[in-house]
Amino acid sequence: MDLTFVGWIVVGLIAGLFSAVVTGGRTPRGWIPSLIIGLIAAWLVGWLLVTVAHVDAISSIWLSALLAAGVAVVLRLLLKTFDFAD
Repeated sequence: MDLTFVGWIVVGLIAGLFSAVVTGGRTPRGWIPSLIIGLIAAWLVGWLLVTVAHVDAISSIWLSALLAAGVAVVLRLLLKTFDFAD
């Protein structure tokens, strides 16, 4: 399944929104912080899949989306830990 730039934005937004629901609390909410966190997570996962695992991130979009959601949760927990949410 080939994904365009807009598709990666959608995957990042979904990953960011999923992380907002899972972490709860006083982390940054709304679609813009979720999009930013999700895009960072999607970029990081895509880079790791290509360079470390030698897997084409576009062909394994389901794996990329699942891992991006997990990384987005970790990013939100780090934000909460270092109290950047205020």
